[in-house]
Order: sequence, then C-alpha cells, then structure tokens
Amino acid sequence: MRNFLIFGVLGAVLFGCKPSGEYVSLGGQAQGTTFAITYEAIDEADYSAEVDSLFKFIDKSMSLWDSTSLICRINKNDFSQPVDLHFKNVLKSSLKVEKETEGYFNVTVGPLVKAWGFVTKKNQPAPSSSQVDSLRSLIGKVGIDETGRFFEEKPNSQIDFNAIAQGYTVDVVADFLESKGIKNYLVEIGGEVYGKGKNREGKPWKVGIEKPEEEREGIASVINLNNKALATSGSYRKFFVKEGKKFSHAVDPHTGYPVQHNLLSISVLAENCTDADAYATALLVMGLEKAKKFAEKKNIDFFAIYDNHGKNEFYFTKGFKEVIAE
Repeated sequence: MRNFLIFGVLGAVLFGCKPSGEYVSLGGQAQGTTFAITYEAIDEADYSAEVDSLFKFIDKSMSLWDSTSLICRINKNDFSQPVDLHFKNVLKSSLKVEKETEGYFNVTVGPLVKAWGFVTKKNQPAPSSSQVDSLRSLIGKVGIDETGRFFEEKPNSQIDFNAIAQGYTVDVVADFLESKGIKNYLVEIGGEVYGKGKNREGKPWKVGIEKPEEEREGIASVINLNNKALATSGSYRKFFVKEGKKFSHAVDPHTGYPVQHNLLSISVLAENCTDADAYATALLVMGLEKAKKFAEKKNIDFFAIYDNHGKNEFYFTKGFKEVIAE
C-alpha cells in the first residue's frame, strides 16, 4: 500500500494544463501531497474554498495522519459512531476489488506495511518471521453492519485506505465540478488523475507516465485522457535490500512479505479513479504475468514497466495502446 506523501513514484506529469483565457487552475497542498485542478470556467465563481472543504472532510474521515479522524478512532477499537458516506463508499469499493483480485488488494494489510518500514521509519530492522505471522493473522473480514457502524472479524485489525483514498478524492472533486456544469477539466491529486473533455487548446488532455529512474526524469509514455482515470503504482523508489535481495514496498497480503518480482510500475486506466487506484496496487502486488491474466479476464487496460535483466521494458494492453498520444 502507499501513502499520501508520494508523488513522483506513483504519479503522472501533466502537459498543457496552464490556465489561459477561460481556463482556471487551482493547486496547492492537500492530503500530504500536491494537487492540480484545471477546468474551463462557465462563470466567475471561485471554487477554491469548496474544494478545500472537500479535502478536509475526506481527511476527517480517512486520514491516518489525523488522530481524530474516523479511521484512526476505528483503529483504536472505537466503533461507537456510524461511518460517513465517504468512508462507506471507499470501504465498499475496497471490498469489491479485494474480492475480484482474490485478496491481492486488502485494506487490513497496513500493519504489515508499517512493520516492514514503508510508512514513516527508515532503516528499521525487518520483522521476524514470527512477527510477520502474527500481523498476517490480523488480516480479516471488515464491513459495515445494519446500524451503519464499522465491524471487524478479528479483534485489533487495522484498516488503511492509502491505496485507494486519493483516487476516490479525485472522483469526489470531479463529481463536484460536474455538479457545477463544468464539462472540460483535469483533476490530479498526488499523481492520480481524471480527465474529461478538452484542454485550453481544444485538444485531449495529455498525461505523461514517468520512467522508473531515481532522478525522476524522463517520460515513458504520454496518453490522451478523456472520460478516463489513470492511476500508477510503483515499487522502484521504496524498497530495501537484505542479504543481497531487493524487497519492494508492495506487501503481498497472502504471505505478509514484500514482493520480489521484476514489475517496477503499473498504470491502470479505468472509468473512475477509485478503481484505477486500487487495481494499480493489486496488479503491482500480483506481478506482470498474473496481472496480464487478471486484466484480460476483467477487461482492464494497463501499462507496465518491468526490469528485464537490468533493462527497462514496457508492456501495454491493446486498449491502453489506443490512448497513447502520437
């Protein structure tokens, strides 16, 4: 799973989004990362305060960095309050993707990710096999009961929406713009992005996918984005080496250990950014060959960068190839 602090690894580089004429741009810091919203204005309204309120409301629901948030209270075994609509929506989508991917996406894997040092601590010792087994035993069924309150199958389980919440926030902002009658816009939060309509030049929005290089320079592919979401998950910046082996930040819920395959990053196209975000995480954990089979079965389009004996190679589905810009 990933957190809100990462942009370059998991993100996209935006092209042709500077405001000009009737196009307006909003940007800044939110959810521990950056955001950029560009849209064709249909009136003189300023939506910055309303967008800021959306960020704050979602943070109060799902931020692990706010000790008073709903998710933090739940992780302290406080189930006294009914969950809000945002929390309910994200949990529902999470459980759907968990079922479809046969557990490669799981919102209760957070404690394992933390134990492996991929959240806040650096250079911490790797957990022992007994610690891994203990934390893996906490992975279990969660949901919302008939009273609207959260429940967990296993006591002391903890949930983490970091691998889906930013994508969901993109969708919330896009829905807000739609509610105002805006039809041409691009919403990007921490690298997860949704585009609709045309940019200020009357052309499709163009979004670049970074090459997996330490200096964060170079574009692997540029695509046209219209009525589609794009989310990217990568394993090449967050890793550690132990006994000569490289361990990715992507933790497999089935084993409790970081994956060791050659998939460096995967970018998923979807109808909404919530699904794109979650699928990108799940497919990264699966590895390229399993991801290909799953994507073919579920009709999901993606672009992958993988290591072939020290050389970066690309793979993309037929549907993804169709949106690559010339």
